[in-house]
Amino acid sequence: MEFKKMIIILTFTIVTIVILTFGATYSWYAYKDAQTNVSGNTIKEVPTVIFSQTEYIKASQNMPIYDEDRYNYANKNSFTITVNENLKQYEVGIEISLINIAIDPKLKIKNYKYELLQDDITVASGDFSNIGNDTTLKLLPMTIITPDSYPKTYNYELYIWLSEDNTNQNNLMNKNFSGKINVNSAVKK
Repeated sequence: MEFKKMIIILTFTIVTIVILTFGATYSWYAYKDAQTNVSGNTIKEVPTVIFSQTEYIKASQNMPIYDEDRYNYANKNSFTITVNENLKQYEVGIEISLINIAIDPKLKIKNYKYELLQDDITVASGDFSNIGNDTTLKLLPMTIITPDSYPKTYNYELYIWLSEDNTNQNNLMNKNFSGKINVNSAVKK
């Protein structure tokens, strides 16, 4: 009886090994012949983004300031986007967003504002009154940039501030805001 069990186990083991060997061999040849050749060029060059401080923006002590004083006192993040000479023959699109936004509900008002400057020209501005439950805000939708010379560096500044409206805004002064500046680029011939 013991010998019979041993023969059954040995037979089962040999059959299992043979099946696994055939399966692995078939898989190898099927995978090897399933190659797909795609022709074309891959663009490995992208615009270079460099943040002066960090890509994160945070405000926890929001003092009301007049709009005309925002360039002196508002929360500010600066960054550059450089389009290198390798991209000369391509169209380059840039999209700038605030992502992972965490904002106190009391700051979702018209007086809590942002402004994005490109080379000292306003390219986006608004407020956080319509953000709702979103955690992403597109500051600059996908925009084609065409430099007049290469390499070309664009300077960006993002300002966020609580606008003074000559009312009592003490309840807004210690509310938190944070987010991350996200720059996406697309390159096409």
